[in-house]
Amino acid sequence: MRASVSKEQYFEGAFEQLAEVGFTGLNINSMCKALGVTSGSFYHHFGSWQGFVDAFLVYWEQRQEKILREMSFGQTGAEEDLKSLRKLTLGLHHGAEAAIRAWAMNDDAVRAVQKRVDRARRKTLSKSIERLIGEKSTAKSIATAGAAMLIGYQQMVASGEQASLEQILDELNLLVRARLG
Repeated sequence: MRASVSKEQYFEGAFEQLAEVGFTGLNINSMCKALGVTSGSFYHHFGSWQGFVDAFLVYWEQRQEKILREMSFGQTGAEEDLKSLRKLTLGLHHGAEAAIRAWAMNDDAVRAVQKRVDRARRKTLSKSIERLIGEKSTAKSIATAGAAMLIGYQQMVASGEQASLEQILDELNLLVRARLG
């Protein structure tokens, strides 16, 4: 058994646990077992379960913000922004995000962070679409449809259904392009 791991390793382990067992299966014992550490390591970093949850939510939200910031949206063309968003969307941990959504239905703090992450994603997508089609209200509606597609996809994956996210994103792209014509 290892003596300790970093906070980030706990957070990344939590994403894996969320994807595998959902939010109800995420607990101190399961994380420590998966990471090969004792619970003392956990308490050293977080002090309590609530301390972990609070830190995990900050980590997830800040990671989303950092990813969007590092992709330099708005500094390249709208086409490049949409390609970057596609790549980002394909790379999300969809199983863990579906579990976070289920958790959010049962926990106000999780719900607040999940809403902020969703809002930031829709805002970024909306701005990129607006730059392409030139219509703010339409771009906002299409971004909301895109978010709904993503959330639906994540829920399908979490329930064991197979769907092609690439095909779904292709359809969203066609929807955006139809507004150009």
